[in-house]
Amino acid sequence: MLARVAGNMYWMARYLERAEDVARLVNVNANLLLDLPRGIAPGWRPLVTIMGADAAYAEKHGDAVDETKVLRFLIADREHAQSILSTIASARENARTFRDAIPREAWEEINGLYHYTRDQLQSGLSKRGRFGYLKEIIRRSQTVTGILAGCMNHDEGYSFIQLGRKLERADMTTRILDVRTATLLSNDVSELRSFENIQWMSVLKSLTGYQMYRLEMQVRVHREDVLRFLLQSRLFPRSVLRCLDELGQRVERLGGGEHPLRVVVRLQRSLVELDVSTLSPEGLHEFVDVLQIGFAEVHAALDETYFLGSRVAASASEASAA
Repeated sequence: MLARVAGNMYWMARYLERAEDVARLVNVNANLLLDLPRGIAPGWRPLVTIMGADAAYAEKHGDAVDETKVLRFLIADREHAQSILSTIASARENARTFRDAIPREAWEEINGLYHYTRDQLQSGLSKRGRFGYLKEIIRRSQTVTGILAGCMNHDEGYSFIQLGRKLERADMTTRILDVRTATLLSNDVSELRSFENIQWMSVLKSLTGYQMYRLEMQVRVHREDVLRFLLQSRLFPRSVLRCLDELGQRVERLGGGEHPLRVVVRLQRSLVELDVSTLSPEGLHEFVDVLQIGFAEVHAALDETYFLGSRVAASASEASAA
């Protein structure tokens, strides 16, 4: 397989996963703001921080942080490479270059997802239409994932798609944990403890993990158990360790990936040996920083090993003109 094609498959999967996760975040955050009193609700700023886009947002909007500006920035801003519209446009452009290597139905779903995202944009920015709009983006993204899993040959191309999806998913899980827990209330404030529980539930719901948490952990929502579930579960598909397990398996199947495999194994070991009960909020932040640096190393190693250092990812403006 050409390195360029492999790279396009990898980036298509990363973009689709990113768009789906941002859509989940926006919907869950809107519900969280309804559940919490005005004085302790986290607002919309954390979503920008989760995406690592504080500087880009400030360049456009300065210090003004309100629902309308943040949502337009995260959903519809064509100049912001991580907005839902931009990432789906980039996913479509990457998929267009190898459309003969995936089932026709998958390409049609990706193309349809882009047109839906663009054509229904105004509805998605309204309070009345936003939830349905984002829910449809999530549904269509999952449809693409299902078609690829059920109908595409599980060959090298599928492995590169899985590498992109799992790395992006692991990265997003750590971002949500890092930023969300920084805004959580302390257990020491007894009169606010019930609200703290709601916020931990929102962390799980941001990753569609609340029901699976209850099924696997068999306990009420609690900080240590949530951290253990999202960082160390080998059953939940969005936990960091499960994503790294699957990354390692894909690299082994592809062969020739000694460098990325070493980095993945190092990260797996750090998670397995982690005692979450000893993590203070500051300690969690430091540990997440180590993980995210590791994810960047994994990406660089994959790029060097399989893609020859040649990232091919179209901008949203190029994709919309196609």
